[in-house]
Amino acid sequence: MYSSQMLAPDVLAFTAPQTFFGLEIGTRMTVIRTRGDLALYSPIAGMPAMLPLLGKPRWVLAPSRMHHLYVGEWMNRGLESWAAPGLAEKRTDVTFDHVVSETCTPFGDDVLLIPLRCFSLTNEVVMFHRPSRTLVVTDLVFHFTHHDTRLTRAAMACSLAYPGCRVSMLERVGMKRDIAKQEIADLLDLDFDRLVMAHGAVIETGGKEALRSAYSWLGL
Repeated sequence: MYSSQMLAPDVLAFTAPQTFFGLEIGTRMTVIRTRGDLALYSPIAGMPAMLPLLGKPRWVLAPSRMHHLYVGEWMNRGLESWAAPGLAEKRTDVTFDHVVSETCTPFGDDVLLIPLRCFSLTNEVVMFHRPSRTLVVTDLVFHFTHHDTRLTRAAMACSLAYPGCRVSMLERVGMKRDIAKQEIADLLDLDFDRLVMAHGAVIETGGKEALRSAYSWLGL
């Protein structure tokens, strides 16, 4: 069901099947080991067998108003829960411990959480892991490749999210451009090289250039 990918000594990604309006787009949970425990970003369903071997899951982050489906089962395991702004009002069936209201480091100084205000549909919270120079996002960008199904590639191409690392038409239309331009510029000031997204292939190196190119339409 899962495929795992060790991205760095303290960064592991689990990819699982996920459909969206009938399209197989996959989804990814990124796990950061920090202060001896595990922080889970964009949780997937179930407990991957490899996860307890890395450490004790301590925190779980539902990082956007679109990426939260499986957070409840992780909260039931006793993890400290964090939510993107606006998600608590959407998920009234669960009670989050905290909401990310500003840039903060609740998982330790090595892990920076950055809430974005440019797209109210998602209110995405980006995660930056300083030691591995890894930036983790959900739907800020997509990176579908020839390994994805023909139908998925065709649908993503129609929404401008294929080929390569791209932004979909939804973000282009719905984002507050002035705010987005500043927030993406701030992300590009971070010292990252690897770019991990929820849908599509991880970009191991050159992630900053890929993000800049994906948002060239903002005039960056």
